[in-house]
Amino acid sequence: MIIDANVRRQFRLQSSLFLVLFVIALGLLAWLSQRHTVAIDLSANQRNSLSKETLRLVKSIEEPLKITLFVTPLNENRQVLERLFQRYTQQQPLVIFESLNPDLFPALLSQYDIRFDGESLIEFGGRSEKVSQITEANITNAIQRLMRQGERWLVFLQGHGERNPYSDANQNLSTFAKQLAGKGYTIENLNLTQTNSIPENTDVLVIASPLVPMLPGEIDLLKAYLEDGGNLLWLADPEQTTDGLERIADLLAVEFLPGVIVDPNSQLLGLDRVDFALVGEYPRHAITQNIDAISLFPQAQALEFNGDDQTWERLNFLRSGDDSWNETGAMEGEIFNGDHDDEITGPLNLGFTLASSQENDSGQISKQRIAIIGDADFISNRYLGNGANLDIGVNLFNWLSHDDNLISISPRPAPDTHLELSQTAQMVIAFGFLLILPSILFGTGLRIWLKRRKL
Repeated sequence: MIIDANVRRQFRLQSSLFLVLFVIALGLLAWLSQRHTVAIDLSANQRNSLSKETLRLVKSIEEPLKITLFVTPLNENRQVLERLFQRYTQQQPLVIFESLNPDLFPALLSQYDIRFDGESLIEFGGRSEKVSQITEANITNAIQRLMRQGERWLVFLQGHGERNPYSDANQNLSTFAKQLAGKGYTIENLNLTQTNSIPENTDVLVIASPLVPMLPGEIDLLKAYLEDGGNLLWLADPEQTTDGLERIADLLAVEFLPGVIVDPNSQLLGLDRVDFALVGEYPRHAITQNIDAISLFPQAQALEFNGDDQTWERLNFLRSGDDSWNETGAMEGEIFNGDHDDEITGPLNLGFTLASSQENDSGQISKQRIAIIGDADFISNRYLGNGANLDIGVNLFNWLSHDDNLISISPRPAPDTHLELSQTAQMVIAFGFLLILPSILFGTGLRIWLKRRKL
C-alpha cells in the first residue's frame, strides 16, 4: 500500500472522527449516569439497600416528603447517614433530602428542638417528626407514622381477666403495645362497666381472651358496635370463657373447636412439648404476603367458619401443619391422634378474617374488618420474639385499621461482619504468612541476586 498525502489525510480524518465520537459517547454516558443511577448491592442480605418493605412504603408516597439531616462536617458517620437518605430519594422523586450543618442554622435548631449532632427531621403533610437513632427501621417507621391519616385508636377490653397492654407480666402485652405505640397507634384500656359505651373514635376493638363471663349489657354494647360496622380483633385462647360471648360468635358465624392444637413438628425446634402450633406456610392474605418465617402459637385452638360468603368475605391467613390435630384429652403421658372421637387431623384454621361493606346514615360505604385468632399468647411478652410473631401482629393491626400499605420493618442482620476461623485455618494462615511466603520471597530474591552476580 502506497501511503501518500491523500491517504494520510484520510487517516487523520478517521482519527479525528473517532475522537469526536468517543468524546460524544463519554458525554452521553455521563449524562445518563446523572439521570439514571444504577447500584448493585453485593453485601450479605443486601443490607446496604432498602428493604422491599421500605420500597413498597416509599413508592406509595403521593405528596412531597422532606428529610433534613443536621450533621456537622466533623461527624464521622456523616457520609453513612447521607448515603442512607439518598437511597430514599433514588427510589422516590417526591422525597427531598437536605443535609445542613447545625452550627449555621441556630434558628432551625430552636424551632424543631434539634439537640444532637446527626439528628434528622422528617416533614410530611404539615406534620413533622424527629429521629435521633438513624437506621432504616427508625426512618421508615417515622415515615409510616406521618403517613397515617389521623390517629389510630386501639381499644383493649378489660375487666374480665383479659390480656393487658400495660402489664409487664409474661402473659400480657406490654412489649407488643410499645411496638404499636412506636408505629403511631394510641392504645387505651376500656372497662364497659365504668363507661357504658364504646368510644366513637375506636378504630379497632380488641377482645383478648377473657377469663370471666361478660355481663349481658356488655354483650349488647359489643353486638351494637359490630352491627354499626366496628373493626374487631378477637384473640381466643382455649382457657377463655365463652359464657356470654356465644351471641358474638353466632353473629360472626365462628365456632371454636374443643381441645388444644398439637403439632409434633414443634419438637424440631428443641421444644420439649407438643402443644405449640407451628405455621410455616401462609394462605394468601394481605397480612402475611411478605412473611416467610415460621411463627409460633402456644396452646392454640382451632376455628371453623359456619357462615355464608354473601354475608362475610372470609379469608384464612393462619393454618397449622398437616401433622397437627386438636387434642381433646389430657396433655400428659403419650399423646396420640385419633384416640378421641372429636379430634380432627390438620391442617386446622388458626386464624381468619371477615370483611363486609357497611353503609352509614349519610350513604357512605365503609369496609368493616374483623380478625379472629385461636391464640393470644403469640403476641404476649413471653412469646412475641419468636419467629414472625411480631410481624404478624403488627401487620394484623395495620390491616384492621385499613393501613394495608404500612408494614413492620425489621433490621436485617449482617452475617459477614465477623470472620470466624477454625484453629487449623488459623495455623495455615499463620505459617503461610509468617514462614512460607517470606521464605518464597527470600528464595526468589536470592536466586535473582545469584543470577545477576554470574553475569
